[in-house]
Amino acid sequence: MKNDFTHYLTKFFAEHLPSIKGLSTNTVSSYKDTFLLYINFLDNEKKTNIDKLMIKDITKEIVEDFLNYLEIKRKNCIATRNQRLAAIQSFFNYLRYKDLSYMEQASTIKSIPHKKSPTKSISYFTMEEIKILLNIPNTKLKNKYTDYVLLLFMYETGCRASELTSFKMKQVRFGQPTTVILHGKGNKNRVIPLSSSFSNILEKYILHFKKTNQDSYLFLSNQLKPYTSKGIEYILKKYVEEARERNSNLFKDNYHNHSMRHTRAMHLLEAGVNLIYIRDFLGHSSISTTEIYAKTNPKIKEKEIISHSKLINVESKYSEDTKQKLINMLKQKI
Repeated sequence: MKNDFTHYLTKFFAEHLPSIKGLSTNTVSSYKDTFLLYINFLDNEKKTNIDKLMIKDITKEIVEDFLNYLEIKRKNCIATRNQRLAAIQSFFNYLRYKDLSYMEQASTIKSIPHKKSPTKSISYFTMEEIKILLNIPNTKLKNKYTDYVLLLFMYETGCRASELTSFKMKQVRFGQPTTVILHGKGNKNRVIPLSSSFSNILEKYILHFKKTNQDSYLFLSNQLKPYTSKGIEYILKKYVEEARERNSNLFKDNYHNHSMRHTRAMHLLEAGVNLIYIRDFLGHSSISTTEIYAKTNPKIKEKEIISHSKLINVESKYSEDTKQKLINMLKQKI
């Protein structure tokens, strides 16, 4: 077949990926980015004629060269390198079921190992630091007011940046308690109960900006566009830097988008919330069979989370072993 690479890659994106239940749009976008990068690599680095590219030309050596290019020239981290490899291996896994003649080549590509990332440290704010951080935005100014509610939303819900950038008004349910629905990884939803204090803050914010359209985004940038993950991280780091200038003995970690998520998890742990409840709260699905069956009634989990949803001093005791289990979980499941 002339240019079987283009033929099968088109079918991979147009037919195969849409048929996979639970595959998120973020994963599909990542796969597309991977093959765009791979094609550019072949074109610019290997001087390959893309119009004549055949699947047989995608050798283990070429793929490994591509992965090295990502790490060395593009300065990609190991996690990103592994994501690109997973996309290519997924394509070849699809190929071997479409045509048995690709079986051996698919096995060769599958044999390329994923690298182990260096041990990650978990950055999170102490209770003192989170109070200082949330007191910095001047809520009398329109954009600072949005920043304040956005940061508080991240802390209160423990959401991922991707869950925040896509969050719309229809995902808020005011009541007793007020809840929000987060669209997590694998198109899995989870319901997060809000404290009454944050529910009031959120309601005032919505009224202030007259957000009546249920399909509108909860948070918009100054350009009236949905935030990107980079935009959210910029806001967080901006206030961290200001807080650090005012409190040189605090804010020692290197903070990023997931720092708020880690902070919420650690504070819930410190407040005595069961680790299983925290795991469900964060939307982590890869847990042992025992823990799956150990999940308790949603009403009980809701009560546990709400009862510890205030920014108060925490004195509850927890074991170092339990804390380490949470840290390990956060490292593995961002």
